[in-house]
Amino acid sequence: MKAGRFPQSYENVDVRTALDAINAEPTLEALDALLDAALRGGLVVDVTGSTEASGTRLRTIASTAGEPVLPLFTSMKALRAAVGAAVKKGVKVQAIIIPSREALALIETADFVAVQFNPGTNTMVVARSHIESALSGR
Repeated sequence: MKAGRFPQSYENVDVRTALDAINAEPTLEALDALLDAALRGGLVVDVTGSTEASGTRLRTIASTAGEPVLPLFTSMKALRAAVGAAVKKGVKVQAIIIPSREALALIETADFVAVQFNPGTNTMVVARSHIESALSGR
């Protein structure tokens, strides 16, 4: 991963637009469009709390059943909106912006059941099977 590839002001407009569409009309076609958009550009990964000693650590969220969900964001602004109030005062929100395909592939690094795009705002939860299918080109 090449540092500085995406500027801090980067926003994946295609994914945000696809989120607007699927939230307005949740159809299989809208899901396909979201997954197609999510394979392009970059996505923001929350690594708040990472240190040199601990290395880079993904912050995750839990489903209502307590299962791990991978949160991915379309911009730093969306990340700050979601986690700003949740982190302890004085804790700096940390993130990396990586190519979207790499961000989605993080689902394979743990027992994640889903990806949640933009938790807290214009959000959508997508099951792991759909993410894996999109990554494999099916």
